[in-house]
Amino acid sequence: MHRFISIMFSLLAFIGLQGSVQTAGRRSERSIERHFVSLLMVRNGMNWGSWAQREFCPRGTYAAGFSLMVEELSFGLWDNTALNGIRLHCISLFKDTQSDEHDSFVQSHVGSWGQWTKIKWCPSGFLTAFQLRVESSQGIGDDTAANNIRFNCSGGSLLLGDGTHGGEWGNWSPSCQGRGMCGIMTRIEEKLKFGDDTALNDARMFCCD
Repeated sequence: MHRFISIMFSLLAFIGLQGSVQTAGRRSERSIERHFVSLLMVRNGMNWGSWAQREFCPRGTYAAGFSLMVEELSFGLWDNTALNGIRLHCISLFKDTQSDEHDSFVQSHVGSWGQWTKIKWCPSGFLTAFQLRVESSQGIGDDTAANNIRFNCSGGSLLLGDGTHGGEWGNWSPSCQGRGMCGIMTRIEEKLKFGDDTALNDARMFCCD
């Protein structure tokens, strides 16, 4: 009897693991801490919410593309949140970004609203600097905090996210030391029971050799 119960628990655990893998797709498991050589920050992020755990690309890979979780703006009395999440899409040094197969993606905490946009890839190289579009506090108006992001690639290209247009672009972060971006950490305001939701407020990127 005990052996039967043990087998059943093992089977249920295996089924649960399979379901988790299918749901996660190519997302990396919660990342193991990775050595980084620089931390990139911008100064125009908002202060609502708290910083989530930092997440890293698997060792030997770097971020060559990104996608965003965005709630499209609605007008009237609707509570908009704009940018809710950022994914870094990671490839190995020798992977072609034009290939149909890519390694993995990582994301820090994300907000509760919106849909994921299509991936924007560097034509060559890796992500090396970023800039946030942020709406400052609106007082009694609707706050959205971060609205969009754009990145520089080590190959010289600029990638603009498919976010929304509220707020203003701040200054660029410093450029990466090392090969390129390899990790991310986001500041997220959790869903409020009452009040003005803002979701993603700020982001930090990590760079690795």
